[in-house]
Amino acid sequence: MTTTYTFNLRNLQQDEVKMWLFLAAPTFSENPENVYQNSTTFLSVPSYNPNKSQIFKANVQYLLQTAQQSQPIKVGNQVISTAKQDANLNTGYTAIYDSNKGGAPDITPGSTKRPPKATDMVVETNKFTPVQDYYNALTFGVITNDGMTGVTWVPKPNLDYAITPTLTFYIAAGSYQANELAQIDATSVDNAVIKSGFGGNFEQFNNTWVTYNTDGTWTVDKQAWSN
Repeated sequence: MTTTYTFNLRNLQQDEVKMWLFLAAPTFSENPENVYQNSTTFLSVPSYNPNKSQIFKANVQYLLQTAQQSQPIKVGNQVISTAKQDANLNTGYTAIYDSNKGGAPDITPGSTKRPPKATDMVVETNKFTPVQDYYNALTFGVITNDGMTGVTWVPKPNLDYAITPTLTFYIAAGSYQANELAQIDATSVDNAVIKSGFGGNFEQFNNTWVTYNTDGTWTVDKQAWSN
């Protein structure tokens, strides 16, 4: 059973703004060298009209994706996954990469050396030889009504990643593209930071209200605007 988080958006600027939904990186048992945000979820939000609504809905069905491509895994490049797997906590998965250029990676549920726990999932990679000038990618994310938002990194061979999700979302305005890798700074005033759980930014029905102010800052509230 999925949980749906609803982000109500308000743009107080005069011009339409494209807003993107990003996910914070989970906790890893083996930290990758670089983790990038990767999203296909965005809305073009016009100047605020109290009679119209603009919302993201993020359905917390976890997702794992694999890719192998000629573009490096770095900020500004795109990652198009070729294999996708709905994922659950307390479950193990095997990600299989090819040692030959042009191989098609895959990911399937399966037993792993490290046992998964109720709070995490384990992704185990196979033994493979990285191919020069060809790049493997592994993505963890959540499904939204408009696509996916998650994080992507370069997996190492013959290694397992215990992934403990953290439900912290970012809303950012900018010239991003679908599946284009980004690095979102949680301390920046350039994006909204929204956390779930006790003391977080969602009310009891998992709604939150996010405002993009005239000065380019963000405000996050647990209750609806009073117009």
